Amino acid sequence: MEDFNVPFADIKILADVISYELANRLLSDSLSQRILYTFAKNKRGYGQVRLLDADGVEIVRINRNKGQLHVVPHDKLQSKIHRAYVQSSLRLRAGEVYVSPLDLNIENQKIEVPHVPVIRFGTPVINSYGERLGVVILNFYASQMLEHFRDIASDSLSNAMLLNDEGYWLASDNKEACWAFMFVNDDPSMKEQTFAKKYPVIWKLTEKGASGQVRNGDGLFTWTTVSPSFAVNSHADSTQRLAANVEVSPYQWIVMQHVSNEKLAAMENSIFRNCVWTWVVLSLITAITLWFTMHSIQQSQEHREELEVRAHHDWLTGLSNLPHLFSKLEQACKKAEMGDVRFFIMYIDLDDFKFVNDRYGHEAGNIVLRHVASVLRKKVRLTDTVARIGGDEYVILLEGLAERDKAAEIAFGILQAFETPVTLECGSKVYIKSSIGIAGWNKAVTGPDDLMKCADAAMYNSKHGGKNRVSVYPQLENELAV
Repeated sequence: MEDFNVPFADIKILADVISYELANRLLSDSLSQRILYTFAKNKRGYGQVRLLDADGVEIVRINRNKGQLHVVPHDKLQSKIHRAYVQSSLRLRAGEVYVSPLDLNIENQKIEVPHVPVIRFGTPVINSYGERLGVVILNFYASQMLEHFRDIASDSLSNAMLLNDEGYWLASDNKEACWAFMFVNDDPSMKEQTFAKKYPVIWKLTEKGASGQVRNGDGLFTWTTVSPSFAVNSHADSTQRLAANVEVSPYQWIVMQHVSNEKLAAMENSIFRNCVWTWVVLSLITAITLWFTMHSIQQSQEHREELEVRAHHDWLTGLSNLPHLFSKLEQACKKAEMGDVRFFIMYIDLDDFKFVNDRYGHEAGNIVLRHVASVLRKKVRLTDTVARIGGDEYVILLEGLAERDKAAEIAFGILQAFETPVTLECGSKVYIKSSIGIAGWNKAVTGPDDLMKCADAAMYNSKHGGKNRVSVYPQLENELAV
């Protein structure tokens, strides 16, 4: 079972992106907010996405309310250092992940109403010097998981219950009994609102055996024990890459089904006799069915994400494709118009690429194209978009870049990187050369098409000027040659 592998991967990637921006001194509150907002927009299974500093104070918090994202204003951000999940996450080393018990979300030191069941994932943000600069926290929605448990485990004959390892109800037909442990500080009498207190003899049996069945004066009880830590992979996977270290609170869940004596009596007559044996079997496999359902939900989400990747990315190089690039360009233009956030695009066309295909074949050409994609990724920031728009043409979107000279510096770095030849499978070496055109956003730009035409014109100016050079639009004033 690998149901929590996606949250593990999500939080590690998010922490790595933030650490990278910090290492390059590019991280600001606004950039942090954009990174977290973009993540939350594409990952709908999280109720909150947060970045906290090393003192446990929120820097950025993105809330999801009824499916709508909301950036919490700076004056509404809170200190969470008193919460156990923050303290535990801040103590971790780089790459380690903390997984909290299942409980209810708390806002401003009050339990959120209506109740929002969550499991929290946390990992520290650590710079290249090993300093803990903060922590990333993801609130994973557990409501859907509990609803599927109720749908699968409940029927007209029994009360299906999910208990934590202290005997408190997490799910039950009696909803007023659920989550009592969250209210103990306000009402000490809630300590008595547990299955363990109501049925002490049965509870002691659950502590002795992982599964079982017993009948007493209140009816028939059937239980099995499951551990949420099943998702932790502590061994190497099939590609021999070690899974991330994960710190999971040592807790278990008890899946309990109760059939009253009245219903048992009804089941014993001829109408229900066949049903009782079927029900007993179903009771014993309820927990397994619950986890398989969670797995199906995760597979469905991964399938949707795979389709989205295919729709937005080039099949050969894995870079963004033309439609995805134009979508990003439209967003960048809107941001620039509203906030004067300048950006540049870089149009790259390989020089004499047809010679490679003609002499060595198309497979060799594909090797060169993938090599170019790898070089371009390494020469730009994680926040930049690199796209292959067709054949041997690439476009790079440099967002949040105000200086033309910086864009030109990146372009010359790409030309310099291409000086290292590509070795083909046949042993031959191919030297890559390219013509690059750069265009920047200004108030005269009418949209993505206009900007692409400017960059394309600058690229052709590089071609006509002798190839393997950089030109900045407008052409006549800003040609840069190597």
